[in-house]
Amino acid sequence: MLFDDVEVLLVLAKAKSLSQAADQLYMSRPGLSQKINSIEKKFGTSLVNRSSAGISLTQAGKVVVKFAQNVAGMERVLASQIAAIDEHFPASLTIGMSFADGVTLLPRLVAEYVKQAPEARVHLDAGYEPDLVQKLKDGELDFAILENQPTEPGIVNEVLGYKKLVFLAPDKAPYNQIIYPVPVETLLKWPMIVYEWHSGRHMVGNRHFRERYGISLRDHNMVGCFDTHEAMVEGVKAGLGWATLPECIANRYRNEPGIVRFKVATDTMWYPVSLTWPSEAPRSDEARAFAEFVAANIPEGYFSRSVESVLNS
Repeated sequence: MLFDDVEVLLVLAKAKSLSQAADQLYMSRPGLSQKINSIEKKFGTSLVNRSSAGISLTQAGKVVVKFAQNVAGMERVLASQIAAIDEHFPASLTIGMSFADGVTLLPRLVAEYVKQAPEARVHLDAGYEPDLVQKLKDGELDFAILENQPTEPGIVNEVLGYKKLVFLAPDKAPYNQIIYPVPVETLLKWPMIVYEWHSGRHMVGNRHFRERYGISLRDHNMVGCFDTHEAMVEGVKAGLGWATLPECIANRYRNEPGIVRFKVATDTMWYPVSLTWPSEAPRSDEARAFAEFVAANIPEGYFSRSVESVLNS
């Protein structure tokens, strides 16, 4: 079956008359009739019923149209795969980045790096921690910027610095009427929006409350689990509940109407931001050079405190 046969059959399946079908196919009515006769001759049977009331498919016609629909789907897949060959980006570096600090830091650092290494072609692959860790192990990434310092076989971490989680709440009662800092007991009663469950980042708060108070994340009043920081912020603005977000994300919404930052009567929730390598794969000279550039060019003041002071806090 030729692709132009498929197009004719798909139009005939929906048209109410030969004239309507001919118009949609930009063909004359006699030309369309000749085309239909040619297709019917291939299959040795009538495919279209013609009457004064219009056209309809015969039983054989319905079978052939169903097959034509499958062929059309395969044609779309073929076209996309051929297009992907031309649209391939020839990356010399493929770097993983977390959705918070990775996305905040790396695009600007890439822009600075290509000024001194104009031949570099960098693919930034954003994802959740477990997905990026697996890609590191599979050799799909040169290195990654991750949060929460994953510890498992197959990767090694170099801590770049520490960032903190920030509490955000709707700018409405009871959140904007209580005296800060909010007692932990009160916080547990308030509805909470938790970050994507398998990201790894929500474990920062989970570990914080478990180690200090013996409280699991499940002891919180969780009312929503959202997969992006943007969705969490919108949930807060809509009054669904409070949430903790990385400082780099919260700063984007510092002056956003409908949101308030608040303090809780607990220690600051710090988390490490790490440069993570696959432990088994050799490091290319270009990857090593870019990683050293990243470590040396983190914006001044981005990390609030030194590694030593955080560990001792």
